[in-house]
Amino acid sequence: MEIVIKSIGDKGDLANERVGLTVLVTCELKYFLVIRTKKTDGGFQNKGTDYFWFLPQQVNANDKIVLYTRAGQNSVKENLDGTKTYFFYWSLSSPIFKTANDIVVLANLKNWKLS
Repeated sequence: MEIVIKSIGDKGDLANERVGLTVLVTCELKYFLVIRTKKTDGGFQNKGTDYFWFLPQQVNANDKIVLYTRAGQNSVKENLDGTKTYFFYWSLSSPIFKTANDIVVLANLKNWKLS
């Protein structure tokens, strides 16, 4: 996959809770969806409770993506090494990582179709 989950920060603290992603290969963000779900013995539940679908934005290898669970204003920071860090906000009203079984899944949707 072109993007991977690297970290989950400040679980349970809505002001700072975030998912950290790293771009491995230049790609288009609009094909990626973050899904809130629960971990099970065999993997994860096949139903999600909240979804974050990224808007169209090309990202390059080694760029970072920070997805805060709270509300905020999307922005981009230029890093000293020439990469960028993209900040996105899910606009949820409460933290999503409240128990050890709370997880997110990153899905690549390159082949989706509208009905």
